Amino acid sequence: MVVPPVRMMAQVYDKPSFSLNSHPTLELLGIVKWEDQTVVNIRIKNERISGSFCMDKETYLVHSLGTEEWKMTSMDGIPACPDQYRFKSIGEVLDFSLIFPAIPDEVKYIDLMERCEDACVSVKYILLDEEMNTRINEGFSLYEIGRLSASLQVFEQIMEAGYDDYSPVFGTLYLYMMSIHYELGQSKEARRIFNELKASSIIGREEFIETARDAGLAR
Repeated sequence: MVVPPVRMMAQVYDKPSFSLNSHPTLELLGIVKWEDQTVVNIRIKNERISGSFCMDKETYLVHSLGTEEWKMTSMDGIPACPDQYRFKSIGEVLDFSLIFPAIPDEVKYIDLMERCEDACVSVKYILLDEEMNTRINEGFSLYEIGRLSASLQVFEQIMEAGYDDYSPVFGTLYLYMMSIHYELGQSKEARRIFNELKASSIIGREEFIETARDAGLAR
């Protein structure tokens, strides 16, 4: 009788925070880190007539703050390009998983990078910190139900408690806070936050500044 190997308990990051995303309808459902592999669970929503989707085999997890990278070993629920999953209707969602080698515990930021010729998936500065992700998701949940002031307070508390003028997650929080201030009609506060971002030393600062300008949050 062959006894299957016993797997250690996995580290699960539910809806991890990330900063920059090439596909607005792509959602990170979770990342599961096993001793021998890393699983990235993704959902994408179709917003086009006769839409289709696939993932290139040349897809990697890249250490956002270093040089290491891990090539995808397999995928589940999604065809490899050039084969396509063809959506049946607008609004249909597709859940799928990408499997990579194990990532060292000391890596706290990763990028998901698809290396292809057109419409490549890119998700940058994915945060692998369960406690921080929980707090950010709390603030984002409040935002989604329209409790803007409460959401803003959560993000401000995160900044006050742990700001280090380095980690990319704070660039994400700057963008969230700017957006909320604008929705609350507080353009001066949004401008103040933008100026703080410009004066910071956060990794990826120029990308965050460009994103703020592209979204109409700053000039």
